[in-house]
Amino acid sequence: MFDLTQLNEVELISGYHNIGNLLMCNYCQLTMACDQVSEMVTHIMVSHGGPKEALLKVTSKYNSLTATQEQILRAFLTANKDQEVADRLNLKSATIRHQKFTFREKAKAARLYIAQYQAVFGDTPVKATQYLPVPASITQPDDRFKLTEGAYADLVTRYFAPNQARLTLKQWPKGEKKRFGLMIRISQEFEMNRRYSLRETDNILRSIYSDYSLLKRYLIDDGFFDRTPDGREYWRTF
Repeated sequence: MFDLTQLNEVELISGYHNIGNLLMCNYCQLTMACDQVSEMVTHIMVSHGGPKEALLKVTSKYNSLTATQEQILRAFLTANKDQEVADRLNLKSATIRHQKFTFREKAKAARLYIAQYQAVFGDTPVKATQYLPVPASITQPDDRFKLTEGAYADLVTRYFAPNQARLTLKQWPKGEKKRFGLMIRISQEFEMNRRYSLRETDNILRSIYSDYSLLKRYLIDDGFFDRTPDGREYWRTF
């Protein structure tokens, strides 16, 4: 298995990392093209139980979780309240609260240690922050195009309606970075290596947001889409 200590926090949580122009699964070294983020996310969910589940049970000498701690953390993945976790594991709620406090204290200690390490040695034990790949047309990405996996996930949760049969944008965001992040998600509703007619393109985008022409314009401008000169066919390029 890949040495997970070489990855930063975002890469560890997402379950994959970038190797040049490729995406690589942290747990089985499966590689995909950099524009196949949704496919990689699906792979990690199907093959490894999801990025959080895989990270909790990772085999590493640096994984200091006890079997009980791992069990409690896994329960918190699907339970919203301490009492739910206690009931599920047949433990006292006071035990769960104490363990949750312990987790928080260990996290604080880890952050302080990293800061101390950096202050002395001038670097961090993990790589610098990694950002999501961007279309090739964006040759010099500025802050508008620098999104971590965590920031991207937050945008998707905030702006798209949950539990819908089709992707639905709840509201138009304020700010270019947010807008760009939403274009990443919207582009994934289209298949790579397939041409869509103007009607097909408009129908898909209209189901996502009422101002579908606005979506189409940004997908083109940001390099996610290309089209024929007459505008009759569209295809995803990233």
